[in-house]
Amino acid sequence: MSNKKLILGIAAGAAVLAGAAVVLSRKRSQKKYEARIEEAKSNFRGKLNELQRKAQKEYKNASSETGEIVNAAKDRAAEWVKASRA
Repeated sequence: MSNKKLILGIAAGAAVLAGAAVVLSRKRSQKKYEARIEEAKSNFRGKLNELQRKAQKEYKNASSETGEIVNAAKDRAAEWVKASRA
């Protein structure tokens, strides 16, 4: 009878250790997953900031170019008016 109890005790202990190993494995996996998520979020934020800077730069360049184009068109229109009066 004591051999049976010993075997059951060993089996129960092995089951508890296996359960603990599964729980620890899941926690480690979750921590790795969370770390990867944080890294991805950080990379994404960096890329968004870079895109925002580029877009602002393009907007500033486009607005100055638009001003130059409008001024050039205004000058041409003024020249045409002068030419038509002459």
